[in-house]
Amino acid sequence: MKNKKGILVALLFLLLVINVPVYAQTIMYVPFDNRPVSYEYVTDTVEKGGFEILVPPEEYLAARTRNANPDQLWEWVFAHAKEADRVVVSADALIYGGLVASRTHEIDEDILLKRTENFKKLKKLNPSLKLYVFSTIMRSPHASSGGVEPAYYETYGPAIFRIHALRDKSEIHTLTHQEQEELKELIAQVPTDVMVNWLNRRDKNYEVNVKLIQEVKEDIFNYLLLGRDDCSPLSRSHQESRWLEKETADLPASKYLSFPGADQLGMVMLARAANDLTFTIPSVAVIYTQGVGDQTIPSYEDTPVGKNVRDHLIAAGFLPLLSDKKADMILAVNTPADGWTREAGVEANKVEANKETLAFVKQMQAYLLAKRKVAVADISFANGSDNALLYEMTKSKMLPQLESYSGWNTASNTIGYTIGQAAFAQRMTTANKNNLIAVRLLDDWAYQANVRGALTKEVLIPAGHSNVQLDEMLPTLTKEATERVQAFSMQNLKAFSLKKIEVSFPWNRMFEVDIKAK
Repeated sequence: MKNKKGILVALLFLLLVINVPVYAQTIMYVPFDNRPVSYEYVTDTVEKGGFEILVPPEEYLAARTRNANPDQLWEWVFAHAKEADRVVVSADALIYGGLVASRTHEIDEDILLKRTENFKKLKKLNPSLKLYVFSTIMRSPHASSGGVEPAYYETYGPAIFRIHALRDKSEIHTLTHQEQEELKELIAQVPTDVMVNWLNRRDKNYEVNVKLIQEVKEDIFNYLLLGRDDCSPLSRSHQESRWLEKETADLPASKYLSFPGADQLGMVMLARAANDLTFTIPSVAVIYTQGVGDQTIPSYEDTPVGKNVRDHLIAAGFLPLLSDKKADMILAVNTPADGWTREAGVEANKVEANKETLAFVKQMQAYLLAKRKVAVADISFANGSDNALLYEMTKSKMLPQLESYSGWNTASNTIGYTIGQAAFAQRMTTANKNNLIAVRLLDDWAYQANVRGALTKEVLIPAGHSNVQLDEMLPTLTKEATERVQAFSMQNLKAFSLKKIEVSFPWNRMFEVDIKAK
């Protein structure tokens, strides 16, 4: 009798489970701004991965000529949070009005800290909410132009950077007499009001991040990811990250991490949210090009790439393995043999492969022949792909066999995109996966490593025109860029059978393009 009752209960349970309505899993996403790498490329990845993605109207987001209204963004988040299974948001957008706004704003600290309290309010209204937040330590660039820093940074930026590189060093090592004298001379060069303005903004950013760290300790967030935007081994950003380590010493990597980069953070947090949502923990083994390999410290960053890759994998919800025997995927990281990541637009980025590159390609080819999944993070050069690597991979017809590929901007940007797109690729059709790879190759290889430099040399410089405000040159450059990227594709990317390619400059500058490919 008891057995019959047990069977009936089991059958009833199965009927209830079977009748549960099936719905697409939805992730809310608030990006830094509307740049393609932050917005369109990311949402396209998530949708191709089989999820619905809920994003604010584009007019709510920061753009080249406007900051977002954080209060308007918060209203949208509060109104729609219940519609999402997971929520992934940029603290910079919701607190300052965007990534650029975090470096240029004049907002009172009280208002900024009050906005951080909205996360607690959101969690209180939605106790079961799974919330993933990414924020940044304000960057410390060597120099800057084009309105993405305060206007004075174009004049005083190099001096400001060097002053704080020396101050950072003074906390770690003793400055030489020559360095002490240099520091005094540099301080005298920068007007007091300029330095006060820059440091006040940094102090506000630091206090906001301390507050966010406190909220992850209080379990308001499922995860907090703190990016170090354009940091160097000696810099104010590096100094502040060291100070923040004292605040985060008791936080596990399952709740919090900090590493270099900014533009990849949304992709990484979305990958973690998707892996959590599907109860997936993919395992990954990492290989590097022969040479300095995992000890490489890339340009614009302050961390050896081996640690950086591992931290990215953990933040994205992957399990790094030391052995490749049972790994679900191989992450192949293309590093320069000598450990020096040069700019992709220089003559050193040649098509002839050295012995280290040839060995690396052969190693990846062996994995693919063994039916292993391979994703490629191409960080040998900054701001574009390694020509020699990709010509060799093209000859070997390997590119469409990959899970993902990236080779853009900083090393961390590339690492995060490669890992994130590989995570979503596991739920994609082959056609969708290869479309994402094709877009990255058109952007990172065709445009960034080759077309961009050629257009600058052959079109912009002869016209005596700025590369950060294209303005009246925009129609000419759009036409030229489209034609050149199309020609590059016909020559090098035949395996992807692309019928239509469109190139545009959404932020009115040469630094990034929006690529659409079908």
